[in-house]
Amino acid sequence: MAACAPLVTDTVVMTVTLFVLDALPTATLGWVALVGAGFVMGSGVRTIAEARTATLAPATAASPPGVARQALGQAALVNLLSPHPWIFWATVMGPLTVDTWQEEPGAAVALVTGFYVTIVGAKALIGVLVGRSRHRLGDRGYRRALVMAGLLLLAAAVAMVVEFGPAVVGSIS
Repeated sequence: MAACAPLVTDTVVMTVTLFVLDALPTATLGWVALVGAGFVMGSGVRTIAEARTATLAPATAASPPGVARQALGQAALVNLLSPHPWIFWATVMGPLTVDTWQEEPGAAVALVTGFYVTIVGAKALIGVLVGRSRHRLGDRGYRRALVMAGLLLLAAAVAMVVEFGPAVVGSIS
């Protein structure tokens, strides 16, 4: 249930940041996106570094009824107050969405829809998989999974630089 928190809170975050970003000149949007690429790259490097000492938390007993709703509420509040969704939408997803909207609005809607289907689905799937197989994963497998996630973040940062770098270079010339 907590995996659905972005559906509850990101509407506010996304709306505010997209309106602000849409008003920015294209060159500024490119610079913001490059800052976002740096943020994603830093997250990837941190994830890889923290993987060296990461451990799985011990499994807990099944939750009583009503706890899932409470977990969703807590996750939504944390998500809304956390700087991470704001930074992500202001520097990563926002520029991609605005750029896509300016070229093809339908593609921008598909991008945002695909993002949420993927993020919520992935969180729910990971929760189920970890819950059912944590006894098999162990700390070593968990660390490997974190390294892979960090490498994927680094690849996403490179893709953002490739996407927005030319606009920034063009604005300098």
